[in-house]
Amino acid sequence: MPTSELAPLRPAATVVVLRPGPEDGAAEILLLKRSRKVGFFPRAWVFPGGRLDPEDHTLDADGEVPGLRPEHRAFAVAATRECFEECGLWLGTGTPSSGLRNRLLDTRQGIVASDGIRPDLRRLRQWGWWATPEVEKRRYDTRFFVARVTREESKAATHDARETVDSEWATAEVALQKSVSGEMFMAPPTWRTLQEMSTLGSATSIWQAARHRPVPCVMPVLRRTDEGVDILLPGHESHPEPVHPVHVPHSRSICWRDGRWRDV
Repeated sequence: MPTSELAPLRPAATVVVLRPGPEDGAAEILLLKRSRKVGFFPRAWVFPGGRLDPEDHTLDADGEVPGLRPEHRAFAVAATRECFEECGLWLGTGTPSSGLRNRLLDTRQGIVASDGIRPDLRRLRQWGWWATPEVEKRRYDTRFFVARVTREESKAATHDARETVDSEWATAEVALQKSVSGEMFMAPPTWRTLQEMSTLGSATSIWQAARHRPVPCVMPVLRRTDEGVDILLPGHESHPEPVHPVHVPHSRSICWRDGRWRDV
């Protein structure tokens, strides 16, 4: 596709919600199953997230996300809003009104000052930044954040029964096993994020790792073959960026074979 015909990148944000595992074991991560009716990755298991709303750029918030540039603050506000909208967990000050979640789901208006609540950006840390490959017709510029909740807070989490039709708390390792078995279909960034977190264990370890983790933009190269689809990441010999900016012990390409993603 010629450069002049590239689909624009739409700003979006997602948040990986962590809760402590039993006896502070491996972190449990909230995953939501998208409806078959949505236009982007239907039926996929995802983290709460979505596109930025205009109000995300103007809503006052408390604190800041470590290392997040001021001009990117709206991504963190959107991650907080989407977390509440899609799974009912409010990461901020004040108590959302009983009808606010339905309003957010039914309209494109975000949270406004008169709602009487403010996101607490100190509850977020950056984790990743993915841009959809250039060949795709629908593209997103997505910031990935991490948030921690207590097991008591996590009881409030419910899928919205509109865009998402199911929800599950699972360790990264269990979720990856379900991906391999075909029980959970995931987008490559979700799958790779779970891979990265599976090596860290507890929610505390993941939270601490996020504090100093580099967050460069990763734009994969998509290559279709007779066998399936290959997602090439920075550091792969066929990717224009010769070095992967985040040093993790994983391959530099992901392939779609037999109905699931795999490391090459």
